Amino acid sequence: MEILLLILLLVLVLIVLNTVRSQADQVERLSHRTQFLIEEVARLRSQRGPEPPAQVVPPKTETPIPPRPLTRPMPQRPPQAAAEPPRLHEAPPPEAVEPEPMPQPKRQRALPWESWWNNNPDLEKFIGENLVNKIGIAVLVLGIAFFVKYAIDKDWIGEAGRVAIGFGCGALLVGLAHFLRRSYTAFSSVLAGGGIAVFYFTVAFAFHQYGLLSQTTAFVLMVGITGFAVLLALLYNQLALAVIAAVGGFLTPFLVSTGEGNYVVLLSYLCILNAGLLALAWFKRWPVVNILALVFTLLIVGGWIVRDVWIEEDPRIRYGLALALVTVLYGLFLGMNMVHGIRRRTPFRRLDFSLLLALTAAYYAAGMTLLAAVEGGRYQGLFTIGTGAVNLALALYCYRRGGTDRNLLYLLIGLTLTFGALAVPVQLEGHAITLFWSAEFVLLYWLFQRSGIGLFRTASRVLTGLTLLSLFLDWQAANSDPGLVLLYRDTRGLVTNLVVTAAFFAYAALRARETPKDEAGFDLRATERAALAIGCTLLYLTALFGVNLYFYKLTAYAVPNVYHRIVTAVFVLLLGIILKWRRARWTTPVTLALTGGATLFYLGSFFNIVAFRELLAGDPGARGHYYAQLAATAFYIAMLLRAALLVKRESAPLRAHLTGLAWAFAAAFVLFGSIDGSVHYGFVLQAPSRPLPYLLGQYGRAGLTILWGCCSFVLMWLGMRHRNKTLRVASLSLFSLALLKLFGFDLRGLSEGARIAAFILLGVLLLTVSFMYQKLKKLLIDDRAV
Repeated sequence: MEILLLILLLVLVLIVLNTVRSQADQVERLSHRTQFLIEEVARLRSQRGPEPPAQVVPPKTETPIPPRPLTRPMPQRPPQAAAEPPRLHEAPPPEAVEPEPMPQPKRQRALPWESWWNNNPDLEKFIGENLVNKIGIAVLVLGIAFFVKYAIDKDWIGEAGRVAIGFGCGALLVGLAHFLRRSYTAFSSVLAGGGIAVFYFTVAFAFHQYGLLSQTTAFVLMVGITGFAVLLALLYNQLALAVIAAVGGFLTPFLVSTGEGNYVVLLSYLCILNAGLLALAWFKRWPVVNILALVFTLLIVGGWIVRDVWIEEDPRIRYGLALALVTVLYGLFLGMNMVHGIRRRTPFRRLDFSLLLALTAAYYAAGMTLLAAVEGGRYQGLFTIGTGAVNLALALYCYRRGGTDRNLLYLLIGLTLTFGALAVPVQLEGHAITLFWSAEFVLLYWLFQRSGIGLFRTASRVLTGLTLLSLFLDWQAANSDPGLVLLYRDTRGLVTNLVVTAAFFAYAALRARETPKDEAGFDLRATERAALAIGCTLLYLTALFGVNLYFYKLTAYAVPNVYHRIVTAVFVLLLGIILKWRRARWTTPVTLALTGGATLFYLGSFFNIVAFRELLAGDPGARGHYYAQLAATAFYIAMLLRAALLVKRESAPLRAHLTGLAWAFAAAFVLFGSIDGSVHYGFVLQAPSRPLPYLLGQYGRAGLTILWGCCSFVLMWLGMRHRNKTLRVASLSLFSLALLKLFGFDLRGLSEGARIAAFILLGVLLLTVSFMYQKLKKLLIDDRAV
């Protein structure tokens, strides 16, 4: 295992050295080109000869000549006078107008082999200067290792001598690298990296193969080697040495491991190692080192969590101490990835943001996993809030310090909001989550309006959807028992629905204070209306299903439906009054749409109305709800009348739809009167001698005929009064239907009294209508719709 790790270290070293060597070659080529340009400029200057001395013009006492206009052409000067300074009181030449730069075509990204070939056009030079030294140092390291092994096999050198030879060879390579650091920078870094690798090999062999070093001694030596490599990297300004130090440092626990699995020592060592890399990040911005450190740390800590916490569930683990050490690692990595950018006030790159997001996600996952085993995850919500507080503190520090990348500030604020929102479902349950999110999405949008930070608006939109989702889940949880459908089961649920409703109304109010359209041309009024519609819908559903909660012991909707109709009609009336008071442009269509919806709700309640009618006749205890039925009838009549008057008042804008609206209102009044009248007819006339089936039979034959005749007369009167032909046609159609019903169905089952009343009343109504036609025929020649 140790041999494989050492080979892995050697391969990583070669890869890194190859990358660094390529960069060094590019720098060297640029240096050569710069030197060539300097020499060329010097050569051109020497060919021109000495410049003539500048002539000094004595000042004149006469009045200075005013500057010449720029449009006047400048006199031609001889070539030898081009280097003379401008004369006094002489207007400067007009500035040349530079042409607008032509748009450059978008550069296509070169393929990997094309980029490599551009960086290394001379294959011989690449092999001789770059590849050969990599292979050479690798062969040299392996040769030293094989020599030491051969000496061991032949017993030429004692165990202590063998280790000393290894340290000596490593020191020789490092010393030679130090000697050549000025003349051969890239080559010296290769030698230094090879020397450090020899040190790691030697300590590993001394510990595992020979047993000359204890675990503690080997561990301390490797820590020292890592620190020495970091110092060399800073001294030589070589990324390769920093990478070797990082890789060797993270492989050290494996090279000196005995399989005991002491997580405290492991995490403590990672803290010490990353503290050294943090010190390195203070001076140098080397993202490769940060990435390697994060990857190795995630692999080591993640492997320990998966093996000891998830799989084995080691009872010896002290989760609080482990979380503290992981938190220290999190802080070190935050500093490692942010310290250089904040210290130098340099912009952060996408890679920096990606590392911060990956680091935060990994830390949160590790912390939640460790705390899941502590009292059933009781402190997970507190940990989530603490993580958000850390990001908030960093955001405040960057904001007050000034000069920090604005994108970093937005990222930290976004992380704070994310953890603040996550803390609610982690720590709380049910309605508390909905309450928190509903308040938070309004607060975030208010903060967006105050600060102009678009991240607040985005977070508000996300939380708006989460609020509705959480509320829907609360509604589902309330229907765990059979019976009437419920949206909430107690006062907490009622308060939650009301708070969410108020939140959407507040959101709409905030939207109303903005301009009609945003920068992208999006209509903000549409979102305001959507928020108002959601708030009104939630308020209506809260009241509607509050009736179900009150009658939760019942299993049928006969009685609750009466109060459902009251709630529906009152809601439509109040909303229409509010819209008229606010003078909204869309008052008429909204009122008509709501009235139509309430009418459809009434028609959909037909079977519940029939069941309530039968309940009134058979259950004396249900008769107290008849007064609620009277209220429902009154509210529905008021709702229909108000909508009809609104159509009359707004007839001009609705001219194209008046015919359809007239037919719709006529049908609505007739159907409502026919269905609702049966309830009142059966309850008022019920007696022991007149049971409900008998009364319903009489109502179906004579009662409906008389009712339709009266409705026809009212429609005819309205049609003549307002000169509306559609109403008169509807009246005649209803009269015809009533006559067909009377002669085709009613005569066979009517009693003598009912038959007489039906014929007399219909005859009187028909004669009256005919008289009205005769009297008002001149007025009806020129109809106009009102």
